Amino acid sequence: MYLIDKEKCVDCGYCEYVCPFGAITEQEENGRHYYAVGEKCAGCGQCAETCPAVCISPAPGHRAIKRVRIDESKCIGCSLCSRNCPVAAITGVIKSPFRIDESACIRCGVCAAKCKPQAVMVEYAE
Repeated sequence: MYLIDKEKCVDCGYCEYVCPFGAITEQEENGRHYYAVGEKCAGCGQCAETCPAVCISPAPGHRAIKRVRIDESKCIGCSLCSRNCPVAAITGVIKSPFRIDESACIRCGVCAAKCKPQAVMVEYAE
């Protein structure tokens, strides 16, 4: 989960545009517009990485994902990870191990949450 500092937010809306989960919405408070992170937040950090006002930061206790990989010995090729990836970074053939394109992966962890055989491994940043 990420937090947006309302005092620093310049209301550009870019965070809402880049969020692959639709977790950021425009809010109004005392006649001022700003953006807020909602329950759909997967914690990928795309908003924070691209915010021109540098007003978005991880919530206390949030652990950022450093890397996501698939353990081929556990992957049964069901495609759940691929079908749920918001950026289509996972490819493969049914009944064969799938692969993650690390250059396209946004490290959101949705694939790991959806993987029933627990073949998707998540490494967290320190």
